[in-house]
Amino acid sequence: MPRKLIFSDIDGTLVHISDDALLTWGTVSEDGHTFDSRQGASIAIRPLPPSSTGTQAFISEKTLQLVSEIRRSGHLFVLISGARSSTFMERLPYLPAADAYVMENGGRIFLPSRDAATAVPIVEDLEWRGRHEAAPMVLESVPPSDRPGVLWDLYTKLQKDGWICDANKYSTDFRVSLKKSKGKTAADLEKVISNLPPQLSSSFNLGMADIYPSSSGKDKAAEYLMTKFGFAREDSISMGDDDNDLALAQIVGHTYIPGFTAESVRKAVAANPLAFTVASHGAFLGTHEVLERIQELPIRSNRPLLVCSVVVLSLIVLAARRRHRRA
Repeated sequence: MPRKLIFSDIDGTLVHISDDALLTWGTVSEDGHTFDSRQGASIAIRPLPPSSTGTQAFISEKTLQLVSEIRRSGHLFVLISGARSSTFMERLPYLPAADAYVMENGGRIFLPSRDAATAVPIVEDLEWRGRHEAAPMVLESVPPSDRPGVLWDLYTKLQKDGWICDANKYSTDFRVSLKKSKGKTAADLEKVISNLPPQLSSSFNLGMADIYPSSSGKDKAAEYLMTKFGFAREDSISMGDDDNDLALAQIVGHTYIPGFTAESVRKAVAANPLAFTVASHGAFLGTHEVLERIQELPIRSNRPLLVCSVVVLSLIVLAARRRHRRA
């Protein structure tokens, strides 16, 4: 089996948010460095910087170790998230080193660079960024309502219509909150999504609707990287837990689920169970379980082919010598 290209979501997959769902699997110590699971395991964790919305999340030391070992074995690992750029960048020193970093639901891709003379040696893939005509490149300091493009035209319209939209520190994405939009119903939000212009797409993440260019999305970003890195569908896999991970699951060979955040993911697994591997545990133990399963995937070596070629060549030379002696 050849090496794999692994796309991993962050929140709910590699990283776990401090909420009621996490508490069903165990408790976090007051200093945020230990998670005591219901199964009796004491897991070393580290707290990440809170997100711009105040969300506190944690990653386990074992998760960092497992991802490092997977990469050292020859697989490529990509972090792919719906998080806004500022949250992603603030978390970067706490996340696993990877071969690519994708944020804003696929809108932006950063790649490691040996030539980057910066403290964090990664650079944005501007070829990919330039493809999103619905959200042209402008300075992030420009207010969303003043930005050009179909994405920001819709943002301005929804704001005027009474929707609470979050575009803080987003460049290629904004988030619509049904909960915070007074007087709005789920049917109203469904109408907004069903009437999106063709240049825009949407998915749900952490219970809110993310709207972004149709040229973006986790699936489109993954396809771009599969081509860039030279991986076929059958040699690509994903890890995820939420609705915005499902389109990505459809374009890779297999998907690993450390836990369920969205009911849509449960339905997808039920509809096509052979396409998914679901962890038997939750939270950090679920993450460890799926990473260990990926770690067990063998990598095809060229050594047997080389040895076989040497043997065949030796036999040919030996036969030639025997013919020469007889002559």
